[in-house]
Amino acid sequence: MSKKSSLITKLGRITPGDLPTPPEVAIRVMHACADAKLNSRKLAKIISSDTALVAELLRVANSPFFGIGHKVSSVSQAVVVMGTRSLRNFVLSFSARESLRANTLSGFDALSYWETVLRRAVGARRLAEMAGADMDEAFTVGILQDFGLLTLFLVYPQHAAAWEQLRGMNPDERYRMERETFGTTHDEVARLLSKSWALPDEVAFPIAHHHTEFHDAVSASQLTLTRISTCADWIAAVFAATDKRLALARCRKLLGDYFGLNTAKADALFSAVPEHVAEAAGVLHLGIGPQLSFDEVLARANRELVETSVQSEDRAPRLERALAERERLADELQVAYERLAQLAYYDPLTALVNRRRFDELFSAEIARHSRSGKPLSLVMMDLDHFKKINDSHGHPFGDAVLQAVSGVLKATLRSSDVAARIGGEEMCLLLPETDVEGGRIAAERVRAAIEKLIFPHGAIEVQLTASFGGLTWRFAVQDVKAIREALQRVPEVMGEIMSCADKALYASKAAGRNRLTWVDEPSIETSAEASPAIAAHGKV
Repeated sequence: MSKKSSLITKLGRITPGDLPTPPEVAIRVMHACADAKLNSRKLAKIISSDTALVAELLRVANSPFFGIGHKVSSVSQAVVVMGTRSLRNFVLSFSARESLRANTLSGFDALSYWETVLRRAVGARRLAEMAGADMDEAFTVGILQDFGLLTLFLVYPQHAAAWEQLRGMNPDERYRMERETFGTTHDEVARLLSKSWALPDEVAFPIAHHHTEFHDAVSASQLTLTRISTCADWIAAVFAATDKRLALARCRKLLGDYFGLNTAKADALFSAVPEHVAEAAGVLHLGIGPQLSFDEVLARANRELVETSVQSEDRAPRLERALAERERLADELQVAYERLAQLAYYDPLTALVNRRRFDELFSAEIARHSRSGKPLSLVMMDLDHFKKINDSHGHPFGDAVLQAVSGVLKATLRSSDVAARIGGEEMCLLLPETDVEGGRIAAERVRAAIEKLIFPHGAIEVQLTASFGGLTWRFAVQDVKAIREALQRVPEVMGEIMSCADKALYASKAAGRNRLTWVDEPSIETSAEASPAIAAHGKV
């Protein structure tokens, strides 16, 4: 039997009946929360049928974890103040905990499993807060994203003792060992788990795809939550992995690539994890032990490094020197790679995406939005009278102005948006899954923030404004043949969209600058001869 056939056979043996299943009342609550015609009294009645769930709900609702701020004394009150999404996420977390309690495994350290789960969940919650994503959703994904591994232990209890080895591995190492041990991995099992538990798509997708680097035709919120889930896996590894230096370096890089966090912000996130793990453990009634601080984790890693170095020097000095040289070369190669990536994709002055990288991302987003049919907004912006600023105050001052505007864009836009410098003082904003109203609001927010900038220069203060032109594009035809044809003309569509936005920008300039002009309902996807009407919107 081939390796692939063996994998299919093993995975095929895992049926929904083998999976940890939430109680019937939890399934009913999750279905009720998904009902658009939900009645809070009906939902409270469903919850009230399970005494244990009621007790947990009232205890958690009154804990600092939710921060409600006043006493909740009834199920009806809890339903109203928590909201359906938080309530659904609470039920999922409660069911996950109860499923493990109901399935005791010989040789399996359940408390250390939950300790790792909570590190992942609180790391996801803290990162979601920093990224402006749904914190409760992220916490729930963190609770459930490794639940496929627990399911594998339940289906193959003879391998339960392998957890002791797996817990000390980083996510990549653990993923490989799962494949070798079970013939499948926790994310593949998660797809079965999602169906069995009737998980909503926004939770199910990150759980099933957090080990996948590229995601096609997914929403911006799903992409953000999936990236949070990926990072959360490595955040947990910072505290649990044997090789903490590797876990820390990899996690810092992911946080920087996905969310723009520098080392100081990443380490601040790590430092907050132990306290929040202890808090979450109390909320979920899990008796895990005292948590090491991030400083203690670093100290242990450094101490182990020193001890290893001393022992190696005593036993094999040549090997130690060779390893040190290899590590030095690897560090230099990593630095060179990061510099090369920075040069290839980012403008060196503003650290915004450069034109080359922008074209790549723009092309990918057009292809993705062609399949999904969701709106894509593009905004072109140009700093008003910037040449005069350079001529009057010097190019170093002009460079400082451009860097300040870059800071405004990074602080104002979403993590899923793309800001690019495409030439001189001209910049482009790409807003995925954003309709006309959302695009106008985002552009107007940037315009107003730039208008508030003040640059002291000697005895005077220099003020700045910018003009904007934007449009919203949507491929409304969802015929498979039409989508295939549209994907063949992506470069042409890119050019048409840029041309329309550029014309809108010049309309803003002609109308007095410091304003936004929006292209109204362009038909770019069906005709290159479309002549969209221009409508002004912004400061007059």
